[in-house]
Amino acid sequence: MNITELSLRRPVTTLMVFVSMLVVGVIATRMVPMEFMPNITFPGAFIQIPYPNSTPAEVNENIARPIEEVLATISGVEQISSNSGENNAGVLITFKQGNDIDLKAIEIKEKIESIRNQLPDDFEYYNINKFRDGANATLQLRISSNRDLSDAYELLNRNLQQRLERISGVGQVNLYGVEKKEIRIELDPDRLTQYNIDLNRLSNTLRRSNFSISAGKITDSGMRYMVRPIGDLNGVEDIENLIIADNNLRVKDIAQVSHTTPERDYARHLDMKYAIGLDITKESTANSVEVVNEVLAEIQEINKLPEMQGIEIYEMFNEADGILSSLKELFNAGMIGALLSIFVLYIFLRQISTTLIVATAVPFSLIVTLGFFFFLDISLNILSMMGLMLAIGMLVDNAVVVTENIHRYQRMGNSAWKSAILGAKEVSIAVTAGTLTSIIVFLPNVVNESFISQHMYYIGMAIIIALLASLVISLTVIPLLATKIKPPEKNNKETLIDKLSVKYAALLGWFLERRKISVLFITLLFLSGIIPAAFMSVDMFPRIEERQLRLQYNLNAAYTLETVKESVDRIEQYLYDNQEDFEIKSVYTYYTPDHAESTLNLIPDEDAKKPVTQIKEEIQENLPQIAIGRPAFEYISRNNAEQVRVFVQGESMETLEDLAEQVAWRLEQIEGFADVRSEAETGSDEVRLTVNHDRARNFGLTSSAVAQMVSGSVRGQTVQRIRGTDGEIDVVLAFQDVNRQTIDDLKNLPISIGDQTVKLASLAEFEQSKGPGRIFRQNRKTSLGIAINLDGLTSEEAKEEISKIMDQIAYPTGYSWSYGRSFGMNEDVMSTMLFNIAIAFFLIYLIMASLFESLLYPTSVLSCIFFGVVGIFWFFFITGTTFDLMAFIGILILMGIVVNNGIVLIDHINHLRREGLSRRDAVIQGGKDRIRPILMTAATTVLGLIPLCIGTTQIGGNGPPYFPMARAIVGGLTFSTIVTLLVLPSIYVILDDTRIWATRILHAAK
Repeated sequence: MNITELSLRRPVTTLMVFVSMLVVGVIATRMVPMEFMPNITFPGAFIQIPYPNSTPAEVNENIARPIEEVLATISGVEQISSNSGENNAGVLITFKQGNDIDLKAIEIKEKIESIRNQLPDDFEYYNINKFRDGANATLQLRISSNRDLSDAYELLNRNLQQRLERISGVGQVNLYGVEKKEIRIELDPDRLTQYNIDLNRLSNTLRRSNFSISAGKITDSGMRYMVRPIGDLNGVEDIENLIIADNNLRVKDIAQVSHTTPERDYARHLDMKYAIGLDITKESTANSVEVVNEVLAEIQEINKLPEMQGIEIYEMFNEADGILSSLKELFNAGMIGALLSIFVLYIFLRQISTTLIVATAVPFSLIVTLGFFFFLDISLNILSMMGLMLAIGMLVDNAVVVTENIHRYQRMGNSAWKSAILGAKEVSIAVTAGTLTSIIVFLPNVVNESFISQHMYYIGMAIIIALLASLVISLTVIPLLATKIKPPEKNNKETLIDKLSVKYAALLGWFLERRKISVLFITLLFLSGIIPAAFMSVDMFPRIEERQLRLQYNLNAAYTLETVKESVDRIEQYLYDNQEDFEIKSVYTYYTPDHAESTLNLIPDEDAKKPVTQIKEEIQENLPQIAIGRPAFEYISRNNAEQVRVFVQGESMETLEDLAEQVAWRLEQIEGFADVRSEAETGSDEVRLTVNHDRARNFGLTSSAVAQMVSGSVRGQTVQRIRGTDGEIDVVLAFQDVNRQTIDDLKNLPISIGDQTVKLASLAEFEQSKGPGRIFRQNRKTSLGIAINLDGLTSEEAKEEISKIMDQIAYPTGYSWSYGRSFGMNEDVMSTMLFNIAIAFFLIYLIMASLFESLLYPTSVLSCIFFGVVGIFWFFFITGTTFDLMAFIGILILMGIVVNNGIVLIDHINHLRREGLSRRDAVIQGGKDRIRPILMTAATTVLGLIPLCIGTTQIGGNGPPYFPMARAIVGGLTFSTIVTLLVLPSIYVILDDTRIWATRILHAAK
């Protein structure tokens, strides 16, 4: 007894089972979390290393290089790159696919801690940031006000940060742009000289002054007591009265102690007002939309507080908006596609009841899929929603084939019961095999460890579950419902499909009788794919400009923050004076003494009248010139693809800067290369202090001790952290007016030596020069990048042009060049997808060989895949579509779809031959019987994707568009359907003749 017969014998049980599955699915849909992207990890990490008041060379030599060297000993490392600048460094480490980044992050921490003794003593902390698709800020806010918020840390921390952190589902709240107050001990140089204070000794005294330890237990009068010596410092007064030397010399005698806001070395503007940033990141298991809604509701309550009046909070980025807009667009496209599919079904079936029975496969399969999402811990995200959208057009395929075959038996005079049994049984193997082929194409991606495969998992699981659900309902509920309705009455009037079937049968007979013509036609049809392939543009990550522009100021030196602000204000004023002409929605600017950039958010696509390129040109035309830099636009793409980059590598940064300028000038001459820019940064003016070893030794000092004193006095150093009412407070030791000291002040810096004090000028020599800018290194080689924006060129075309130019340049010994990471990503993605397609092709063959019990007949069905690819090439050529990663995904999905029609046709031909029909009659009759379901399944799938095919819906609202994938499926399936009906029967006959000939030869050989 098969599953169809069981469902017919136990109708109530069958319906109850499916109703229960629907109920579970409906309940689960409310519990499936919604998020922008799933929590996909990339085997890489970025180590953020702050080191305040330091030079790029100092950071590179003392911190970045030692960390690079030790990280290179970790197994599985693919690439290490670092950049060292003023006040900070960053090290990016990527591992080979398959490595667990959580475990590797632990290794990274262990390795860095193992060389702590090699790093500077005042190096305090570092952050290890792991790359995850779902770990970005869920909500980015900007806080602005007409009043000064630079000293409002306690206000914003109390009313915003702490309140938002208490919301369920919020994982982290990061407040930046306003600094927490600190206790500053500002030393008076004259007093230091007067009291002969050793800076290093003073620093150590302050470090040891704050303690609370356990000293054991004592016994008194039969009681046991814990002894705990306490030396806690609780505020400014305690620090002022701290004794630091003989004669009761206290801190207040040599320094001024104050609880104050640290001086900022950066600023943010939003709409020409000083702005503060607030990033909210949700917990990994929380629902993004719910978290954002709760946060925004809490912010509305916060805005009502009297002390928050006059403070405006803007949304800079809202992940929930991206999720809802993308899901809404996908839902609308899916609904339109589903309605079009149902309309086509009705045209073919000509009966509302039958159409509705077949259409039930769509909502049932989708609800069951969402239920499985909950139990498999899969969220409703952009990728899984894409899978559901792609599945909609395929969900009715099995139901169409089963229903059509049941009606065929009913029209032959059989009872409803017998027709349901025979009709479902006859095609059960074919629809099962067809479903398996659609599912099996995702297997390589589910078990593969590549980064692309992690994304394909969520797309594939949605399609796999939905198709399995549709297969089960087509073999159980559909036959059951088919027995309960009156079959379509035989219409004596010939319909369009009937006329088409007769003409198709005649054309098929004509083809079969003319073997040479059919072979020539098949060959030419296949070879025709060469024509569009030669003209088709291929780019795995095509760059699609966002309605956003980034203006880099490219400062030529380090200036005071006030000086940079003057230039920023001037540029911003120009932009807002022409805000309407430039279609600017808002301008967000971030600047430091040596860096500034403005992000121009333009009005949305639907309201725009000008393309981004035109706006960029108009802004550049009258952009004010600034003396401290050279403003230029940087490319921003919707799919976050990095700019095309090329690197020059060597040892000397100065030599690399000269090479980079030469390369940039040459590349600028190439048509299609826009905004070519060397990434060399101009270094700041610096005072180089060279300690005289002999003089220092005569005074009983080492060079490192002198350097440490200078470093502590100029940079300032955090010597203590004390517990205050608002948490820990940093205690910073520095000289008075440290940011306004001159070279003469530095020369007169007092150095305590025993009972005497000498000036620094007597121990060291001073030299004023230009220091290096930011130092870049790749795989432990000093590197410098040249960034290129492409205008009308693909990455592959750009790669060829770059190679020609770079090979013409004469490089000094030890210097070379290399491509940026984006080129390697293109090749890796293409090779991964080709490998997955090859494996899927092989697995499809295995399934069909098992179905047909033949090694030859599956080859005829596989030809549908090749003709489907030819159809993609022609469709992309006609529509001018670039072949990208999404198109590759479309081919993968198409492979599983196009063979379904072939399986249904060949399986039916074999069935007719087993019933006694001649091969020619079986082929013609099989084609005539199957033309209707083949056209129906193809039409429903194609029409289901038409909304995506002609729309501009993008992944997440700002990612790559869906249409290349949809067009690949539509173009390939349409072309392959025609081939299946016309060419596949001829290929089947040719292969059958080959089998007969081979059998005859083998018998003759015996």
